[in-house]
Amino acid sequence: MTDIKLDNTETVIAVAPVFKVEGHDIILDAAERRRSDGASFRRALVHDQNDGLTVNFNNDYPGGVTINGVTSLTVAGDIEFRISHQDEVLLEGGHPPDEVVNFAEVIKTLRNEIRQLQSQLAE
Repeated sequence: MTDIKLDNTETVIAVAPVFKVEGHDIILDAAERRRSDGASFRRALVHDQNDGLTVNFNNDYPGGVTINGVTSLTVAGDIEFRISHQDEVLLEGGHPPDEVVNFAEVIKTLRNEIRQLQSQLAE
């Protein structure tokens, strides 16, 4: 059974085993919480052009994404992150250079360096 309920606290409650959205953007927007430097959209979740799920599409939320109260976080697959070097010389077009880092490669490199240091200490 599915049902849409309105309660007296201005809350909409959807009761269903599956909640399906047939669209590509889920927007969460509270005008009173907006910063002046934010985008005009507030796309929280987007089914993107690469058939992926993007959180905070196009950095629409200038405050970023926060996960609170997590005692465990599991990510299946590789983690890649982009580091923007704001303090470096701007590239053509006025943007600072970005560095894309694969977390698995960083761990692999660090493990190799630790093994080399342990070997040097053993000698």
